[in-house]
Amino acid sequence: MIQTRPLTPDTFAPFGHVARPGLGAVKTIRDGAVRLSKSETRFRTLPEAAEPALDFYEVAPDALPLRASRLERHPWSAQLFCPMGVARWLVAVWPDGPEGAPLAFVAGPQDVVTYAPGLWHHGIVALDQPACFASLMWKSAEGVGDTEFHDLAAPVDIAWPAA
Repeated sequence: MIQTRPLTPDTFAPFGHVARPGLGAVKTIRDGAVRLSKSETRFRTLPEAAEPALDFYEVAPDALPLRASRLERHPWSAQLFCPMGVARWLVAVWPDGPEGAPLAFVAGPQDVVTYAPGLWHHGIVALDQPACFASLMWKSAEGVGDTEFHDLAAPVDIAWPAA
């Protein structure tokens, strides 16, 4: 019979890598509302290919309405968000670019969302309660040009229904 033991980064190191929120480089973004853990996990590929990166977002809930003033996009990669501990969360996109009209959706804890490459979108937003997400996207070897930001000429308020 095989007996289990606690999984830790150290006990698993000979076999791979354990990634969790709070490990790796940790910083706050969006005026302290979001705690971002930059995972050290890298999925190695051939030298000619870009490397995927796994990040964790620990997100404080936003109040109604959200005042969207800054967008982002990833010109070379899709970006996947996988809820790990989430109630509802907001997905807001600008399909026609920053000058166009946004579309917003309320996602649930079972929804994994992948933004298409180059799609302008708002940063991750938790509704109702704190949330945790895993995010996966491909990044350049130099880490340059992977994310572009754009400040809207006028903020856009986004509302959502009560839980």
